[in-house]
Amino acid sequence: MATVSIFAIEKAIDRQPLMVLPTLPIADALALMEQQRSTYVLLVEPPQKLVGIFTERDVVRLTAAKRALASTCIGDVATSSVLTISEAGTNDVISALNLFRQYNVRHLPVVTATGQVAGVMTYEGIRRLLKPIDLLRLRRVSEVMVRSVICADRYQSALALAKLMNDRQISCVVITEQDRSGYPKPIGLVTECDILHLQVQRADLRQTTAADFMGAPPVCIQANDTLWQANQRMRSRQIRRLLVVDDRGIMIGLLTQTSLIQMIDPFEATLTIETLQQMVGERTEALDAANEKLERKALERKRAKAALQQQIYRERLVNRTAQRIRESLQLDEILATTVSEVRQFLKAERVLIYQFQPEQVGAIAAESTDINQASIQGNSALEGILQAIDPTFYSRDRIHSIPDLQAEGIEIPNVLLLKRLQLRASLVAPIFAQDILWGLLIVGQNSEPRRWEKLEIDLLKQLATQVGIAIQQAHLYAQLAAANQQLLRLAQSDGLTGLANRRCFDQSLVTEWNRALRDQQALGLILIDVDFFKQFNDTYGHQSGDDCLKAVATALQKVVARPADLIARYGGEEFVALLPNTPAQGVLHLAEAMRSAVEQLKIPHQGSRVRPWVSLSLGATAWIPDPQQSPDLLVAAADQALYRAKESGRDRVCLAEIPSLATS
Repeated sequence: MATVSIFAIEKAIDRQPLMVLPTLPIADALALMEQQRSTYVLLVEPPQKLVGIFTERDVVRLTAAKRALASTCIGDVATSSVLTISEAGTNDVISALNLFRQYNVRHLPVVTATGQVAGVMTYEGIRRLLKPIDLLRLRRVSEVMVRSVICADRYQSALALAKLMNDRQISCVVITEQDRSGYPKPIGLVTECDILHLQVQRADLRQTTAADFMGAPPVCIQANDTLWQANQRMRSRQIRRLLVVDDRGIMIGLLTQTSLIQMIDPFEATLTIETLQQMVGERTEALDAANEKLERKALERKRAKAALQQQIYRERLVNRTAQRIRESLQLDEILATTVSEVRQFLKAERVLIYQFQPEQVGAIAAESTDINQASIQGNSALEGILQAIDPTFYSRDRIHSIPDLQAEGIEIPNVLLLKRLQLRASLVAPIFAQDILWGLLIVGQNSEPRRWEKLEIDLLKQLATQVGIAIQQAHLYAQLAAANQQLLRLAQSDGLTGLANRRCFDQSLVTEWNRALRDQQALGLILIDVDFFKQFNDTYGHQSGDDCLKAVATALQKVVARPADLIARYGGEEFVALLPNTPAQGVLHLAEAMRSAVEQLKIPHQGSRVRPWVSLSLGATAWIPDPQQSPDLLVAAADQALYRAKESGRDRVCLAEIPSLATS
């Protein structure tokens, strides 16, 4: 069997590229690019022989160089040494991806053996080919986003922005202004396309500012979203860039279609393609076998050629329907797509999916009805009828077809239940997920009897199987996502106390230090030590020591109320509190509250030399960071204050002095 690439190159090629003669004035070429919304123009000589290429990046380069374009021909400024790919030299996109990466280009003309232009391959074309399995694998936006976002204010001139893009070799600049909290707030976007537009309009680039021509603020996405979600958002909005923000909406990066495509490892993609090719081959062989069987039956029954073609057409249509069902990983979306597609395909008046609930009352999970039919879903009386169904009746993998529920001789209780739903004809297929009866796919006709064709029955059975597989995949995806979240929580928490661990604290300290440095806000820190804890362990045993630490951790956690505050186990009997945007007096107040909270526990401690119960010594500090300082200095200051608290008799709070820059 011939191999077929999952990434067929034909679908990634623009067969109608924008082409002009080298003698065309550049102003006319720019107008054509803007009119056709093209990021490039090819320079050709008869008969369609490629001699150069001119892109939006070239527009920015010429603008930054202050090149006069009014009387210039496009051939004088275009790139004449063009990287191309042979139309007959490759049959997949992997080779093209290697060329994109190796030569850092965004357009790859496709030429015939005689050097004539056959089309152009771009990142945009490749991105349109991406399927869920290409980007799934729980890959996150944070893995490939550009963290260093080039920004400018609204008063920058178009010429300055063009120079900035040319110098940094970037395709866009984010226009920002400071919000009330001092964070940069995106208010617009300037791209290569905008510079091209200004050139077409012959605007004064020195006098035109970003505020005069910038586009709308970029569409946002969060760093922990999947790359598949990013790809879908780019497709639906028909955009090439997404602004990456954190949970508070603060800009932390930029995701472009270039970075989206470059994350694909050609070696890894090749292995994936080979695996998928094998799967496609097996499915194709099964489909070929089914088609051969259908053809033999058609020949045996001497059906007309037109009837056979119609049968094959419907078979392929249901396969496409099944593919759309399995493209989603969200269960609600899978079920909604199923009932809608099945009703349209079978031209039925009602299609619903009923889900059995172990040890619970079942319910209608999804429903699609004709415009003239009332919905059953949400009608407690009608849904109650379905709840009386005996699941064991449908436990065998077979389709139940009833052309007329009002016909005489129908006495099966589970079938008569459908009659009470005001159905006249019904077609019921069981849905199995991991060999367990999950629910029923019910097709109904209300107005009149309907004799279900064998082809319709077979296709509904195939769809029920596909839905079961899709449900299983959705469950596995949800379980995997939950497991990853649990692993992340375990990696950042202390196993004994449940507080954040030392690793989580170290990461948070660097993050909050940089934020406080940027915003010039005070950052507070408290080091906490349980007094004479070794004597406590020696007196009461290690189990009691563990119980003591857990009680202390709980008491400390209750003192801090803000989500941004962090209580962590620092090591042994030491804890640490990280308090963003908290001045010294606030830190001192919280430290005293922590000491008092543990004192009120009245945990007996015969080995203590200061109290008959467990007490704390605390070292506190807070100041506004300086660029010449490091986060370690904050910890060292709190540690010195803790040492003074111990030397002064323990069971107390000491506040560290703010270090001078000379000693830091």
